[in-house]
Amino acid sequence: MTQAKLSEEADLSVDSISRIERGDRAPSLESLEKIAEALTVDPAELLNFKGKELKVLAEGPPECLELWNLLRNKKRDQIKKVYEITKILLG
Repeated sequence: MTQAKLSEEADLSVDSISRIERGDRAPSLESLEKIAEALTVDPAELLNFKGKELKVLAEGPPECLELWNLLRNKKRDQIKKVYEITKILLG
């Protein structure tokens, strides 16, 4: 599928699709869902999760999985703020 066709199907700009594909920009969860729907795949397939990351989180301290659950439905800017605070706290 071309970027133009995907952008049309996902209702996103060609520039957004191009930047996401090049890795210049991470898609928002909303954009990820739109792209997955346009490609008729599960959003997790786009990230190649297949449960591996969640399994690793589940094997660690329970707080890791709890933190992931708290963040997974938040907006990108909220996650960035939590990330920046965490970097400061953990040095």
